[in-house]
Amino acid sequence: MRKRWLVACMLSLMLTVVLIGAAAAAAPSERTAASISTSSTWQRVQRSADAIYEASTAGNRQAAYYAGQQISSQLKELLTTEGVIESSQLQSIYQEAKLLLVNIEQKKSAVQWRPQAARIKLAVDAAAALSIGMPSIAMWLQYEPIIKEDIARIRQAINMRNAQAYASASAMLHTLKEHTDRIAIAAAIANKTNEMNALLSSVNYMSRLLDAGQRGSITSQLSQQVLAPVEAATAVLFSGNEGREQPVIAPIGGGVPHRWIFGISSLISSLLAYVSWRKYKHTPYAIMNKDEAGSQKPLFMKRKMK
Repeated sequence: MRKRWLVACMLSLMLTVVLIGAAAAAAPSERTAASISTSSTWQRVQRSADAIYEASTAGNRQAAYYAGQQISSQLKELLTTEGVIESSQLQSIYQEAKLLLVNIEQKKSAVQWRPQAARIKLAVDAAAALSIGMPSIAMWLQYEPIIKEDIARIRQAINMRNAQAYASASAMLHTLKEHTDRIAIAAAIANKTNEMNALLSSVNYMSRLLDAGQRGSITSQLSQQVLAPVEAATAVLFSGNEGREQPVIAPIGGGVPHRWIFGISSLISSLLAYVSWRKYKHTPYAIMNKDEAGSQKPLFMKRKMK
């Protein structure tokens, strides 16, 4: 029985070594450690983006300016770190923050710098969603029904077929442009740059057609096809989000919980050793065959372990 107890202890020790080795193999490399160090910076970026947006909705110029300065310095710090997100995308958020600061310094109303606050908020949220491998939960995707509603209103205006139809549609197109511009950076962060560019191009094409309609230089048949490219580009942009589950920013906290792994492996080893010991104390006998026992009568016999 001592042999069995010894084997159980050895197996427990081997299990502990294997688990600790697996944790060491999965330990953060220098590159991962750098990403983990930037995760705290990214948390500050998220808080600054939230503060900017809240200040813009409240019209609080002072709070927005302070948060804008904070996010500018934080993004500048992230731009020096490779492997977080594409530097061009970070640069786009940084430029929006600088533009927001300029507008505030020029004492413009909150209505004029609120678009920058919204773009920053959506872009940072998209990056946060991508950081956990779940881009489909990003806030910018909620603009799909909003953009579809804009398109429906433009169609309704065109179908009026009167002198003011194209003028009304052009006015509603301005709202559609605002919404598409607002999600442009966020869509790029979600790896949908081509789809977003296609939507922006189709909106610009529709704008030219509506201008031609106001001048009376567009046929009735062509007017019915004005919205087709925008609708197609919108469908492509907001489709296939489930398949894009590639993390870009290191998840907050990162790394492997080595203390948990070591603690669990130690607990398992202790339990196995205790169970083996209890079994030995309860049944301190071994079953031997008759050849080993030296007797012809019993098929098996027991002897107490020394």
